[in-house]
Amino acid sequence: MQLWLEQIEKARERSEGIDLQSLADYARDKTPRDLGTPKQLEDRRNFLRESLGDDEKSAVAYERIIAGSEIQDVNYLARGARAAKAVSRIVIRDTAGRLVGYGTGFLIAPGVLITNNHVLPSIEACRRSEAQFEFELDIDGAALNATTYGLEAQALFFTSKALDFTVVAVTAVSTVGEGQLSHYGFLPLVGATGKVSDGEWLTIIQHPNGDRKQVCVRENKLLKRTDDVLWYSTDTLGGSSGSPVFSNDWYVVALHHSGVPEERDGRTQTISGRDYDPRKDGEQDIKWIANEGIRISRIVETLQSVLPAHPLLQPVFGATPENSRLMLPSVDLLQSTSTHVPGTTPAPGPLIQQPQNRKTIMNDMQSGGRRTLTVTLGIEADGSVAVLRSGPAARESLDAFEASGAKAKKKSAPAIDVPFNATYDDRKGFDSGFLAPGKPELSVHLPLLGKALAKETAELVDAAPGENVLNYHGYSLVMHKARRLALYSAANVDFSGRFELPRPADVWRQDPRIPSSAQLTNFYYENNQFDRGHLTRREDMEYGGSRLAALTSAADTCHWTNCTPQHSKFNQNKELWQGIERHIFEDAIKLDRFRAQVITGPILEESDPVWDRYPKIQYPVRFWKVVAAITSKGALFATAYILDQSGVIDEFGIEAAREVPFDAYKTFQVRIDEVERLTGLSFTGGPARRVFSLSTVDPLAKKPVRRRSTRVRAQESALADAPDGWLPLDSLESMILPDSQD
Repeated sequence: MQLWLEQIEKARERSEGIDLQSLADYARDKTPRDLGTPKQLEDRRNFLRESLGDDEKSAVAYERIIAGSEIQDVNYLARGARAAKAVSRIVIRDTAGRLVGYGTGFLIAPGVLITNNHVLPSIEACRRSEAQFEFELDIDGAALNATTYGLEAQALFFTSKALDFTVVAVTAVSTVGEGQLSHYGFLPLVGATGKVSDGEWLTIIQHPNGDRKQVCVRENKLLKRTDDVLWYSTDTLGGSSGSPVFSNDWYVVALHHSGVPEERDGRTQTISGRDYDPRKDGEQDIKWIANEGIRISRIVETLQSVLPAHPLLQPVFGATPENSRLMLPSVDLLQSTSTHVPGTTPAPGPLIQQPQNRKTIMNDMQSGGRRTLTVTLGIEADGSVAVLRSGPAARESLDAFEASGAKAKKKSAPAIDVPFNATYDDRKGFDSGFLAPGKPELSVHLPLLGKALAKETAELVDAAPGENVLNYHGYSLVMHKARRLALYSAANVDFSGRFELPRPADVWRQDPRIPSSAQLTNFYYENNQFDRGHLTRREDMEYGGSRLAALTSAADTCHWTNCTPQHSKFNQNKELWQGIERHIFEDAIKLDRFRAQVITGPILEESDPVWDRYPKIQYPVRFWKVVAAITSKGALFATAYILDQSGVIDEFGIEAAREVPFDAYKTFQVRIDEVERLTGLSFTGGPARRVFSLSTVDPLAKKPVRRRSTRVRAQESALADAPDGWLPLDSLESMILPDSQD
């Protein structure tokens, strides 16, 4: 609030001696020819000549502009829609994740966003704040699903309090929703003067009051300028700070930041006609006589002087009137085929859009609704036409169309808005006494980490040194900061009190409580055969006191911290691995106590392979699971398992698309102390003063592993290659569980 009030005071000082209200009244019926200085008009003519590259066309455009004509080519609206894609709502949060307010920002280069200094004044302010794109209505008036991106101030951050602007890097992949930042293009900042002259019409695309994206296209006239700012009459509200101000040919001419308020007896007035009171009034309550924006030429000049060699800003410095003109491609606005090759700098311009492999999914197709698909047609000499499914785009589109048709025949589940508390202050995490409340002898604790392993963990950013446990609804985990994967994920699972729930689309989130550099996000799961594999399964957490509580708990498993790369064929066909808990319930536990504690994670080894595209990131090939429950006699037991996907990856690779037989995945039951050896973790239970190792209640530790003859099958090699003490599982019945008399 204080920073914003300072900017208002600066705007008041800059306008001192100028009667902006009278100027606005005078300019209402005047043209750029009447209001522009000779220097402005000459710069305008030269800019048009350079941007259009044609003397005749530029002369016609110039005459129309200085005459104040409001007539535009019909593609003006489509070009404006194109420009609007790069504009986002800034969700401002404090370091605890609490909502502070909203602003507007827009992309000025691939991965670079600009807004006001009073919106994001520091690196600290960027830590929890977010950029939301497509927070708007579609052409039919329906709300789009916004995608949210984090800010990466460590990659780029620069702010100027004097000119009230901040530039900051943005994550390439969305943290909420499915999206790539490149889909939204960017709006080049052209440092050359001549983009607009006094008296021309301006347009602002904004998120007023933090609402959905809006545009003001009427009665917007440039009134006057100084070396640093433009004054104009466009309507704005609080939340519009950081909006792009456009000329009629969609060049960004200013960064909106404040306004000049109406005063009476030296006091700022509100729209209700009383004196402004900062204790109860907001920006939206002030009566403005003119708005003020920072000139783009000054912003570019400043950036060039302080960060001339920064790689992310090179598209800004390379922008010219010619290469930055917003033109429409010959394809649909939402289906651009332009691509960006990693490691190269895209040419300036807002044409960098959606890559070919981006999938746009339209949900909730109702009967009679419009569906769009892309197909390839084969036209024979006799005039017959057939749909060809050889092309990947056609195949994906037709498959999606058929799938949506099949879903439409089913009775649709009622839509449920799953709440999400971004402060994380309601997450209780793993409960050691979950199996038998009030009986500490039946407790199971979070795994213990050795001193060396503890030093490798990602610590919480706003907690005491050494704090590394991330608590969620019903489960907890600890991250390995270099591998960017969880060391373990420990969950309380209750198969009683469950509901038949619809499954909303997974919304994957970064966890702001640890650095983003310690999390492996969506970029790693594209263009390969890796699935986003849950450690703690979503299905395991679908319980609670109400349907909404169950949905909230289940949705909380969709954090990148709880995700690990798993080969798609493994992730989609691991019936044996996923059936372990349920089989234990059915076979060994007390019938009225359908509870278990499931602790799982990857085996992180120095020899783990890498994907060529990201040679510094190793992916795991083996996973472990420890399951604790209570027998029908009331005794605690725990069993351990290992699943190995290395053979599949070795044979088929991670970029293969062919079918992989499920039997190729090797599943073993092992002793708990073997998992401890492989992971560096210790698994314990019991009361605090008499903690014991879970290996003492492991039924496999009491029985020798005997190889049983099985019919010949693809998993036969697993039986032959199993290390000593590892029991290969070819079915759930192969598991060794406590005897009924135990």
